[in-house]
Amino acid sequence: MTRTRLHLSERFPDLVARTGYSQRAFARQSGVSFSTIMGLLHPELHPGRRGGMQRRTAWRIAQAYATIARIEPEAAFRLLIVARPAEPSPKPSL
Repeated sequence: MTRTRLHLSERFPDLVARTGYSQRAFARQSGVSFSTIMGLLHPELHPGRRGGMQRRTAWRIAQAYATIARIEPEAAFRLLIVARPAEPSPKPSL
């Protein structure tokens, strides 16, 4: 079974901006820290992160967007969240 990780869509910054919210204001609205959102948007700047987010975090983001954009949470989830195959963990060298 292939494991997947949830990521923010590349369209996330534009979709949030279209609502009139800044990313920082959106983070406050969603209850997800701004640093977490920045880490999700720019994983290359956070080498210690394994990438992706937990399903609970994804739904908090989707529900906040749904409220702001006045759409169904499921539609917000489909717009904002992308499931990608998880990269295999490197095997420890002995």
